[in-house]
Amino acid sequence: MAFLSPPDASEDIDRPLIALVVQNFYARVRGDAVLGPIFNTRIEDWPEHEAKIMRFWSSVLLKSGEYHGSPMQVHLAIPNLTGSDFDRWLALFDQSLSEVCRPDQAKAFLSRAARIAEAFQFVRAAQGPEVLSALSPRLSTL
Repeated sequence: MAFLSPPDASEDIDRPLIALVVQNFYARVRGDAVLGPIFNTRIEDWPEHEAKIMRFWSSVLLKSGEYHGSPMQVHLAIPNLTGSDFDRWLALFDQSLSEVCRPDQAKAFLSRAARIAEAFQFVRAAQGPEVLSALSPRLSTL
């Protein structure tokens, strides 16, 4: 898959930058009127969640292989998650990237994030309500 290719060396993406992006983004999410209620009711341990997402981005951007989760299943199990929620997620992510990254670094993150969000929306649209109900108990596995 194209979004798993490593970033260009000129982008200088490293673990400290990934941590800064994730922390900045989730600070925005927790206070957001749209995404805050979705995340705040599901995430009990924010530091652990952020650490997990840092491993995710390290795997995607640095090819570290550190992440071992099922983000697709977790997001599919969230009831009533809409395309506009994914759009809001991308907008907040873009704001965070603009604040802490150079343009080439932000582009590396955002291009992969957009592809991931698109894949989530595509798979979610293909699922029937019975499949989504069956996935709901697995929500805590991300």
